[in-house]
Amino acid sequence: MASPVQASSPWRDRRLGTHLALVFGATVLVAVLGLVFYVHRQVSGLVEDASHTLFDHMANESRIQINKSISGADDLLQAYAADPQAYDFASASQPAFIERLSILLRSSPFLSAFYVGYDDGGFVLLRRLTSPAARQALAAPDNASYFLEIVQGARMELSFLDHELKTIGRADAPATPFDPRLRDWYQAAKKASTSIITDPYWFFVTNERGVTVARSLDSGAGVVGADLGLADLSQALRQMKDTPSAALLLLNERNEIVASSIPFEQGSAGARASWPSPSIGPDMLAFASAAADGHAKVGTINHQGANWVIRSAPLQSGPWTFRIVKATPSNEMLAGARDLVSVLLWLGVAVAVIAMAVVRIASRSISQPLAQLARDAEHIQRFQFTPAPTEAHTSVREIKSLSQSIGKASATIQRFIEIGHALASERDPVRLMRRLLLETIRVADAEGGVLLMTEDDGATLSVITRDAAPDDTGARAIARHDIDDQVLRALAGQTVTHFDRDDRALPPFLAGLVNPAPLEQARMFRYWVVPLRNHSDAVIGALVLAARVQTGAAPDASLELVRALAGTAAMTLEMTLLLKDRKSLLDAVIRMIANSIDAKSPYTSGHCHRVPMLTAALVEAASRSGSAPFADFNPTEDEWEAIRVASWLHDCGKLVTAEYIVDKATKLETIHDRIHEIRMRFELLKADAWTAYWRGVAEGGDAQALAGVRDATLAELDSDYAFVAACNEGGEAMAEEHIQRLHAIGDRAWTRTLDDRIGISRDEKSRKDLTPAPPLPTREKLLDDRPDHLIAHHDSLLTELGAKAGFTMQRPEHRLNLGERYNLSIGRGTLTTEERYLINQHIKHTIVMLEDLPLTGTMRHVPEYAGGHHEKMDGTGYPRGLRRDDMSVVARIMAIADVFEALTAADRPYKQGKKLSEAIRIMGAMKRDRHLDPDLLDLFLTSEVWREYAKQYMSPDQIDEPDIDAVLAITAAG
Repeated sequence: MASPVQASSPWRDRRLGTHLALVFGATVLVAVLGLVFYVHRQVSGLVEDASHTLFDHMANESRIQINKSISGADDLLQAYAADPQAYDFASASQPAFIERLSILLRSSPFLSAFYVGYDDGGFVLLRRLTSPAARQALAAPDNASYFLEIVQGARMELSFLDHELKTIGRADAPATPFDPRLRDWYQAAKKASTSIITDPYWFFVTNERGVTVARSLDSGAGVVGADLGLADLSQALRQMKDTPSAALLLLNERNEIVASSIPFEQGSAGARASWPSPSIGPDMLAFASAAADGHAKVGTINHQGANWVIRSAPLQSGPWTFRIVKATPSNEMLAGARDLVSVLLWLGVAVAVIAMAVVRIASRSISQPLAQLARDAEHIQRFQFTPAPTEAHTSVREIKSLSQSIGKASATIQRFIEIGHALASERDPVRLMRRLLLETIRVADAEGGVLLMTEDDGATLSVITRDAAPDDTGARAIARHDIDDQVLRALAGQTVTHFDRDDRALPPFLAGLVNPAPLEQARMFRYWVVPLRNHSDAVIGALVLAARVQTGAAPDASLELVRALAGTAAMTLEMTLLLKDRKSLLDAVIRMIANSIDAKSPYTSGHCHRVPMLTAALVEAASRSGSAPFADFNPTEDEWEAIRVASWLHDCGKLVTAEYIVDKATKLETIHDRIHEIRMRFELLKADAWTAYWRGVAEGGDAQALAGVRDATLAELDSDYAFVAACNEGGEAMAEEHIQRLHAIGDRAWTRTLDDRIGISRDEKSRKDLTPAPPLPTREKLLDDRPDHLIAHHDSLLTELGAKAGFTMQRPEHRLNLGERYNLSIGRGTLTTEERYLINQHIKHTIVMLEDLPLTGTMRHVPEYAGGHHEKMDGTGYPRGLRRDDMSVVARIMAIADVFEALTAADRPYKQGKKLSEAIRIMGAMKRDRHLDPDLLDLFLTSEVWREYAKQYMSPDQIDEPDIDAVLAITAAG
């Protein structure tokens, strides 16, 4: 089976050159991508290693910077702590000591201030004014270089000095007196035996942030200290940054910020630092807190949607331990690696594009022959075969071999198609086998052959030869014992076999297999026996082929082809035989149904046989007409089969119609004729008349007068019964006065003394129970319509299926009405409205039953053909109320056939068969009223289908000469 065609797209449907170019380009690109990935990975590793090295270098630089500041300050403090000049306030406040401090500050740029505090509250400080923040906080003059603070008791002197230590201005003392003894650094240094360093804090006078390194004087009289501003240390950290966004923090042992390369605000008294948003600072502090175990740590954090590499390492400076933390954005750290990868990637793309162009040009030597082969394959796909396919011109061995194989495949497929067409054109099994034999001999290039088919008895085989007269099937029976043993062994073993035989020593069944040769020229032939297997793999025959040995024409090379052909042929043959058997079975079933319908009633026997004959004759006349309106009406063989099935099954719905309704000959007839019950009631009334007479005589009445009354009553009862019996026959129309007399007769009463609710069926008892049982004896009407005479509808599967079929027939309120007066009052015929509906309902059942069959192809028209023979051209028919244009020609033909058969049938229980003239006259009236198709009725009359039918099916006394011209002259109304 061919696969469905998919919508083509540039990626699914491309030329070979493009494909090779894409594959080669993609391969090169993948290789380049792999190389780029490797380079990126290696470079990233190198960058990370370099970053680690750089961080170590930064840590070392930070350590040196700390040593310069804090350790350097500690060395100076140790020296001054042992200096006797610093032991007392008087010496320390002298200009000579102040000058020494200025020299110290100039030589130690990391120091902001140097001072000495004493136990008596004295304090001497000299501060450099290099920081703009300090100058602004102190409101220092522009040429001030130092700030001198001397505190002695309550006196506090604040002076500005130039670079020569000359006083150039003074500052106002703060409102809060300064007492060094209250400062944290003073108290900590007094308690420590070595130098101490404070946590970062804000300096009292300059409001600068920094740390203090302090040490107790050796004399114990005070503390010498130095302020280190953190601004210089933070600037040093900013100069160490290796990327624009890198951040560095220097922390003390309590994880407090000593220096930072990023802005922050530190509250006094150890308050938590605050950061401008967004800032990496909080994440760095958190990482430092987690890594505060004395070891270096490396990690990755996500900040504001970006990955940062963060490192932490401890720094030891003298007795103090610090921690440096660095955070670098990954994208900045690997920027160089990305640039290198980008260059390599573009280089790879360029190489891939160049390679694709080169491969595309070079692939033409392959793609052009393949394109030719593709066109050849497309021709094969479209079954456009050429006598000699073009062989591809190429030096590639595989393509040349493919070209030859396609040519051979084309020839083989063409042979199979030709054989398939040959097999499909034959429907007769014997002609099919003979055609199969001829085609196989031609395909195998054999000298001759026969086809053996096993028969059902197993003792004989049918031999099909290729030589036969045009009207001869070519089949003859042969016994198994006349078959060559080698052939029988091949059949029994179900294998392909061969044997060599002189043509003058052929077995009888192979006589005539090859053309005879002169007696003196014996020829050797090789005979191939190929079993034919059905779908069950059982051997149903054999194909025997003969070819000369010396010429090599025996189909050794074609054996597989012959084997495949034999297999296909066996399946085709089996299917043909199976379809023929199925068709025979279907025909038998159809005839069995028709016979069953006709056998139900002796009054309608033959109807289902006669209508198909009429239908076929009129269809044949319409197809031969060739003139409008039947010029295009020419049924095919399959359509003829559908017509035949529809005509035989047109009344199959009568299978479910009650037999007594179809055969109802009198008005009171059901399973039996209820006139007998009525007659017995009259008999009872007559007996009552005699009883009244004898009772009157016994009581002394006038016997003669009583006899007169008796005789009058008996005569009246006889007359009334005769009238009721005549009404029951239904031969005449019921006049209104007759109906009135019927009701008057029915009003007579008779006496019932027995219970009528015993010994009856459950259904009848349930209907009786609708009314209370009267006490016995009871008087009842002679003719009555009782509630128990009404029988309700009961739905069935056919009713459910019919509800969806679009029928327009109006269903009466009750399924049956057995009322005695109701039935005897029927105006014409013997059927009530309910019974007429049940009879007419047979066509609904016919349609439903046929539509429920799995019909396919033209057989799907069977329900429409069969179900329209009660429709009328004006739309007043049933069951769907179809009009002429809604019906097929065949359905209209069947309506005419059904009407003509019904009018002329002599086996109806309620009427005599019409004579030809009367039947055709009635059909002329139906033509005028547009009940029958006018064109088809005219064709029915002019083709004399009626005459052929009358000769075969009508009694001689019905056959007369109708006035055909008068009916042809009738014009349909409307």
